[in-house]
Parts: sequence; C-alpha cells; structure tokens
Amino acid sequence: MKILMMVPGFLILCGIALFWGRLLRVRYGEGVFLAVSTVILILFLSGKAGSFAYGQTALLALGIVGLLWNLVAEIKGRSIGHAWNIPVFWILTLILLYGVAAFWHAPLQHIDEFHLWGLAVRYMEKQNRLVDWTAVGIGGQYYAASFFQLFFQKLTGYSEQGMYAASFLMVWIGLLLPWSFSDQKEWKPVFLYSLILFVSLYSLYLYPYKSLYTDLPTAAWAGGLAGWWMNRRNPRRKQEYAVLGSGLLTLVFLKSYVGILMVLLVVLFLISERVIRHNHFEQKRCRVQFYLGEVVLLVLAITGAGGLILVICRGHIPGIFPSSVRNLIGVSEPSVQKAVRVLGALGNAFFGKKAGAATRLDVYPFVFILLLMAMIAVCGWLTGKMHAAMVRTSYLILNTALFLLFLAASYICLFNYEEAVIVRGIKRYFSILMIYDLMIVLTLWFSAGESATEERGETLLLSRVTTRRRIVQAGALGLLLFFSWGINDKFLSSATAFNDYQISGSEDITEANAEVRRVSKAVQGERVYFLNQRTDNEYPQNIAFYHLGRQSSNYLSDPWRFTENGCEIRIQEYDTPKLENLPQILAEGNYQYIWLYAADEYLAENLETVFAMNVTPDQVSDGQLYKVRYENGVVAGLDLVRQMNQSAVPVLRNTDGKTSAGDEIGTVGQRAPESSRNSGSAGMEPAEDEDADEAA
Repeated sequence: MKILMMVPGFLILCGIALFWGRLLRVRYGEGVFLAVSTVILILFLSGKAGSFAYGQTALLALGIVGLLWNLVAEIKGRSIGHAWNIPVFWILTLILLYGVAAFWHAPLQHIDEFHLWGLAVRYMEKQNRLVDWTAVGIGGQYYAASFFQLFFQKLTGYSEQGMYAASFLMVWIGLLLPWSFSDQKEWKPVFLYSLILFVSLYSLYLYPYKSLYTDLPTAAWAGGLAGWWMNRRNPRRKQEYAVLGSGLLTLVFLKSYVGILMVLLVVLFLISERVIRHNHFEQKRCRVQFYLGEVVLLVLAITGAGGLILVICRGHIPGIFPSSVRNLIGVSEPSVQKAVRVLGALGNAFFGKKAGAATRLDVYPFVFILLLMAMIAVCGWLTGKMHAAMVRTSYLILNTALFLLFLAASYICLFNYEEAVIVRGIKRYFSILMIYDLMIVLTLWFSAGESATEERGETLLLSRVTTRRRIVQAGALGLLLFFSWGINDKFLSSATAFNDYQISGSEDITEANAEVRRVSKAVQGERVYFLNQRTDNEYPQNIAFYHLGRQSSNYLSDPWRFTENGCEIRIQEYDTPKLENLPQILAEGNYQYIWLYAADEYLAENLETVFAMNVTPDQVSDGQLYKVRYENGVVAGLDLVRQMNQSAVPVLRNTDGKTSAGDEIGTVGQRAPESSRNSGSAGMEPAEDEDADEAA
C-alpha cells in the first residue's frame, strides 16, 4: 500500500504550485507546470551534491511553505483566483487516482523501459545518485522526466506502478496547460477536451497510458506551451515569460535531440501567433512577406541539411558536432545508398503507416494532418478570422516539413543501417508531431466557441455566440466518437493493469522476472552470463540487464545468442565471436555462472563440444543455471546447478516424447518451449519495429 504515498506527494507538488502562484501571481495550471520543472531542477542539483535526500527535503519544505502561504493569504482575503476549485486541479487529481488504481501492480512492459527509462529511475532510487551511464554500460540520454518519477519513488519506495502513474501525471500536466485560465464555470470545454485527448491517445500512440517513454511528455509539454500561449487572456504579463522559459528549458532535456526540435517548433509557433495578434496579415504586403519567409526558411533548411548529410555520407564529419554525436555518426556509417533508402521508407511511413498499434482505427500521419488543417479552416470560418487560419495552416505545413527533415537526418546519420532502412521506431516519432498538432487545433477549436467574431464578412448565423458554441460542441463530440471507434478488446490491457496477458511478450516478462530473482539469489553477487537462443522478442535479455546491471552480461555489447554462423549482439548478427569463443569471453569477464534462459537444438548439441559438462545434450532445456568451472584461470567446464523453469522440457526430444537417448519425458503439467517463449499470447500480433532503442 506504499503506492498511496503518491497522494501526499501530489499535495507537496500542489504546495510548490501554490508557492509559485503566490510568488509570481500565476494560475494553478501554470504553477503546477513550474512545480514539475522545480522538482526536476532541485533533484538534479541534489544528485550533483551527492544525495537526493537534500532535494527531497527542500521540495517538502517548499511544498509546505506554499500550502501555508496560500492558506494564510486566503484567510486574509488576498486571493489570486481559484487555487483549488478549477477544472485543471480536479482533472489532475482524477489522473493521479486513476494511475494509483488502474495501474495497480503493473510491471514494466516495454523494451526501452528496461534498459533505459525505468533503469534510470531504478538506478537513482537504489544508488541515491545521478545515473553513471558508463557504469551502467549504455549510451547516455537526457532523462529529465526520470527525476519527476524519482520524486514519487522516494515516497513510495521502488514501484514500477508508481513510475507509470508519475509519468502519466506529468503528461497530463502538459496536456492541461492551455486551460490554466479556466475557472469552475468553464469545466465543460476543459472536460470534453480532456476526454478527447484521453481517448485519442489510444489511436495515436503505441503505449498511450502505461509508458515511461519520453515521447508523450515531449509532445504534451510542447503542445501545452503552444496552446497555452495561443489561449492567453492577458498577454504580455511578465510572469508568463517565466512559465514559457522554464517550459522550453525543461523540454530540451526531456528527450535527446527531439526536445531541441520541439523547442524550435514552439518558437516558430510563437512567431506565427505574433503575426496574427498584431494583425499583420491584413495587409497583402505582409502576407507575401510571411509566406516568402516560410518558403525561404524551408529551402534553407532543406539545402543546408541536405548539403551537410551529403558531406557526412562522403566520410567527412564536421567538427561543429559534439564528440558524442560524432561517435554516433561514425558508428552508423552514413552513405548515399543508405540515405536514398531512408527517404523512401520515410515517405512510405508518412503516407501509409498507422500511428497506433492495437486500435481498430487506421490513423495515418498525412491524412491526420489534413484533418487538422480542415479543422483550422472551419475555425476561421466560424470566427470570421480566415487570415489567422491561413497563418496556422501554413505553420502546420512548415512544422511537418521540418519534422520530416529532422527524422531523415537522424535516421541517415545516427541509426545503424539495419534500423535506418526500415525507419525503426517511426510510429512513436510521428506520434509526437500528431499529438502536438492535435493539442494546438483542439485548443483553437474550443476557443472558437468563446471568441468574438470579426465583423467583416460575418454572417448572421455565425455572429451568434450560442450558435457557434453548438457547432463547436457538435464538432468536438464528433471527434470524440471518431477516436472512440478505435477502442477495442485490447483497450483494458493498454489503459489498465487488467488483461495483461494481451500485452506483447507478457509470458516472457512474467517468466524472466521470476527467473531473475532466483538467479540473483543463487549467484550471490557473482557475475552471470545471459544466453537466450530465441529471437522472437527482446524482453528476457532486457529484464536480465535491468535487474542485474553490470553483474550480468550486457546484451547491447555482448553476444546473447550463438548460431552456427556466429552470434547476435543487440539486434544484429555478426560472424564473430562464435560459440567456441565463449570460454574466453567468460574468463575475460570473470563470469562465474551462465544463465541459459532459452535453449535451442544448436546450443544443446554443441555446448559439450566447447565445455566439459555434467549433463548430456538431451538434458539441456530452458531456464537452467550453470556454474562455470575454472582451472588455472581457464574455463574447464560447466555444471548444471539449478533448473529454474520447471515447465521446460529438453529441446532435443522426439515427437513421441522421448529424448534422443530414448528416455521418457513426463509431459503432465509441462509445455513445450515454443509455448513458453513466444513473443506474445494468442491473438496478439508480434511486436513490430517500435521497441527500438532511443539511439543507435
């Protein structure tokens, strides 16, 4: 029940929000937005100082001060507006309670969470210091969102459910920022806006609810800033620049490289809104200058990026890049052939790859952008502000083009060839743009029901605010029904902890989590080498790495599967090292055990050719732990010390239930390894190319 400590944690967060509200005279939605950035900054500085206890204490004190300050001020009649009885507060409260209840005991379920995002939170919670990516054994990433999850982990203790709940709460703090100005009288549009976004996430993102991936926070915070700026009711308040600045800075560190891109897109949006607000578009000369400026910017971006990519493809890496980027470029081996294939695959994905996974809706990026443009045009018609609609439509075209250009450059220069030519992970990246644009258009749509209509060119029908509200509400309900159509029998497993058997790889997640506890207890801190001869998913090796860390072999850099042609490292096959090189690998890494999670016929038949063993080939099965025997520092053999998967059967068995030696194998209560090691349960499509690592 420690998960319930998230409730007082949320109260502390609200206290920090009220502190900023009193200090800067900002509203609650803006204050809680600032509070998240405050939590991230203070915990980061605390980690730099050597212990997160300093930061937690400071945040607790700040939250209490904020709560008391607001209480005393309210008693004295110094109100800053409704601090609690507003739609944003109550919806965030519901989101928190939803995460606590709906994600009850939900384990981590996605590949990158095991070796990156969840690993970062677990490392900081257990080690009480900032992540040392070198010590962990993987390439570093920006992980600002992990500090927000850590804030709650320090209250609840280690909790994978708590990570999901905190991540979901952070997403919604960004999603609701545009409605910071709404009071209790405006709960209907805010509630309907929230409902549309909640349902739409199922069709627009692969992991819409239980996820530690930073795609959703990045999209939500960028879209939140853009929608909030557009929806302001008292522009040019100095306090708002504090919200904008902290939001943009936090956005940079939410997701490596993509965060910077989203900051650029938000800044371009602010410029376009400035053009609208100052009515520059009323003059033909200004319209021509605006469109010409967009065209010039796009041409410069394309030619500049294209020229830079061509130089890199010819083997010259400019010194302007930091060393980490130069290293990635060097490893990814860009080439003209690679660039051509990436551009083709990217175009195919943009026009023909749907965003969601389990949804029954086929939402394609290109068609979705067209839908949003149509909604902008309708908003212009409703309000009589067609010039503003034209500016916003041109912005959507520009940000889509820049986003595609960024993706193309990233795949060509930062991803290895195998991942780049299939644009691995493209669904998640497109989702960032689609959710960002949807937030802007939804905010504009609901605002159209309240805004004043331009007198020039308006009709009697559209001049009536009540009529416009009805049209806006009808359109919003239509959009809600559209996205609701995507909900199907897999919605519960995606949005809650129920029906987890429908999650791709659920059996492997359960089995690997159970085995890793037994392995950890058996090896008593000594190093263990992980082997998994099945290639249908990556969950087992990720779970081993997540729980054992450097105590285990690292599947990102060490062979985790051996074949007659070589081995597999990460998701690529190599000619070397081969199985006969395994004794040397074990000795060099001082490994004392081998954890054979899943065996196959090749390994069963060939292990005894490399090691002296206390079992025969027809006794090799899944879920076995072997002790490595050393003689004079050289690997002499393997001894089976524990059978951890009691349901496993030897892989070298005949169809009549006998091993190759003729011994009967009891099958009561047992299942074949094909059943226990599949990539998902019956009825589930195998995991697509979306569980990619964040970078090559």
